[in-house]
Amino acid sequence: MARSVRMPLDRLEKLQGSELRKEWVHCYGAPTPNISPDLLRLGVAYRLQEKRRGGISRETRRILRQASKASGLTDEAKSPPPRKLTVGTRLVRDWHGAGHTITVLDEGFEYEGRVWRSLTAIAKAITGTHRNGPRFFGLTR
Repeated sequence: MARSVRMPLDRLEKLQGSELRKEWVHCYGAPTPNISPDLLRLGVAYRLQEKRRGGISRETRRILRQASKASGLTDEAKSPPPRKLTVGTRLVRDWHGAGHTITVLDEGFEYEGRVWRSLTAIAKAITGTHRNGPRFFGLTR
């Protein structure tokens, strides 16, 4: 870690591609995540500063934990409540250059002039493979 700790932060701006990924592995001791070079650069810069200055203080960590507990959040992120689709809502999805529009009905969904029972069935019709319908249409994470 000594080499990274002494590296000037302005040198990071000049690192490209493979050099930046090597620096990430050197700093974190972990494989490079699949993120943009700008985010890699920010992560390495944070780690270098953390090594030099010791990271956030114990008091700051305590305050953050208290704020998290007070807000009702736990260490594990709570999933958002399921989305309720209002009748008439249109879901639009582009798949391999073709646009697909689905309309929410009282009992199911309308797609290409037919009524479907589920978004999963529509996603399968569009892609040809089984997919999670709500996820395919961007309704979940």
